Amino acid sequence: MTLTGSSRLLHHPIVIQLGEPLLEIAGSLQSSAVDGPGNRYVIFLQGCNFDCVACHNPTTIGRCDACGACVDACPHGALSFPEVGVVAYEEAACDHCRACVAPCPIDSDPAIRVVSAETVVDEIRGVAGFLSGITVTGGEPTMQLEALVALFTAIKADPELSRLTTLVDSNGTLDRAGWERLLPVTDGAMIDLKAASPDLHEHMTGHGNEPVKRSIELLAPTGKLAEVRLLVIEGVTDTDAELEAWAAFVAGVDPQIPVRVMTFRHQGTRPQAQEWPETSPEAAERVRDRLSGLALEAVLPP
Repeated sequence: MTLTGSSRLLHHPIVIQLGEPLLEIAGSLQSSAVDGPGNRYVIFLQGCNFDCVACHNPTTIGRCDACGACVDACPHGALSFPEVGVVAYEEAACDHCRACVAPCPIDSDPAIRVVSAETVVDEIRGVAGFLSGITVTGGEPTMQLEALVALFTAIKADPELSRLTTLVDSNGTLDRAGWERLLPVTDGAMIDLKAASPDLHEHMTGHGNEPVKRSIELLAPTGKLAEVRLLVIEGVTDTDAELEAWAAFVAGVDPQIPVRVMTFRHQGTRPQAQEWPETSPEAAERVRDRLSGLALEAVLPP
């Protein structure tokens, strides 16, 4: 598993079944130091309501609709189509070549397995002694709100795991009612604000940023806004006008909100994003210094 800046490639897609509903997971890491404080168990959920140009894991965006296009593309016979609406995955036959992704019309990854909540809790328990907490990211984790709440509730109720902090790394599109359900079992949310300009945000994600801003405004007074993240893409998100508008919004909510400067990498991205330069250490530090000079009091390093 390679961890480089904000780039995290996934190789072992799984799906957790918590009775009903299903929690679809694109992969997991038993150890990560870049997804929240300390050493964390990270779960990547499948499916996102944004279509970010700079996404480092674009095969987590689409949720498999079982069209079957991937089945014949698998050279190892790991996929089958036993009935309409079902793509079956045999993990033992898979060598993770990812040939199944290429023919998928929605760029989804069909290589999934289904396990119980108890199995997942047992897996976390097996490495809990080395962990500070659990982070659920994506995709967009709040698209699977019912199962996400169930998972965090199970962790908080487990005597051996309740000490672990539960964080969600979100694009911020969840509505107030959803946050009110999630916050009681969540220790914090890390929110990506891709751009302050609505037009630039729409160009970057396919959607406007008003829901994201509302989430930041909602979460800040609760004490559970762990950080707001800015992905630095040189010449795109780091212009003076954009940084000034971005900082003005965040500082207007609360100048003490922790702000995380994220670096852009080519790893895993689609061709359009390959045209942008990777974020240099110097560029990241320039953005950090600039934000610190714009009334933001807690600008964290990349």
